[in-house]
Amino acid sequence: MRVRSSWVGAMLLGGALIPLTSCSVNPSLTSITVSPAAVETSMTTGLYIAFTAIGSYTRPGHAAVTKDITDQVTWTSSWPQFVVVNSATGIATVTGYGSGVGAINAAAPGFHGDIVGSASFKIDPPTPAVAVRTLSLVPAGKDASGAVQFKAILKTGDGESIDVTSQTSWVSTDNEVATIDKASGLVSTLAPGRTTITAVYRNQDGTTALGKTYFNVTR
Repeated sequence: MRVRSSWVGAMLLGGALIPLTSCSVNPSLTSITVSPAAVETSMTTGLYIAFTAIGSYTRPGHAAVTKDITDQVTWTSSWPQFVVVNSATGIATVTGYGSGVGAINAAAPGFHGDIVGSASFKIDPPTPAVAVRTLSLVPAGKDASGAVQFKAILKTGDGESIDVTSQTSWVSTDNEVATIDKASGLVSTLAPGRTTITAVYRNQDGTTALGKTYFNVTR
């Protein structure tokens, strides 16, 4: 009976040690999630995104544990000519040299080798500039106070007419005759006389289009 008791005790002790041995195993990194998971931006030089890496750790018999490992992973860019990333901080910066779709990767050692998480990074090409031919200024009615609204009509190289009133800077050459709201093109008359209404539209490629018209006040 003593022998049997010793054998049973040994079995019980061994069984008690099993979970303790399992809990003593350090959690292993099994996946990395990069946030934000997808970025779409323009080619503007110097734009940057700060990425974050969240690691998921598991061990037998336990729930997964997650933690921020942004400063513990190695960051790389799949296309460093267009977007570079700081290998230690995860801050990606647009170079302005091109557009397309690539990936920002975060890697760290796992139980069976490197674990890698990725985020897509899309850089849109610049919007083609409109080929400007002329900028025409036309009166478009009065409001209740008698102020005259002007519109700026852009004629493109393709013959298309585009209303760019709100994208134009307006000036009156004689503010004693009439003033104009520099953003909206609304003219307020002050005294009889003649002034020149001038508008400047700046194109996306940096060029400008100038339009002007005479404005007579008779009252």
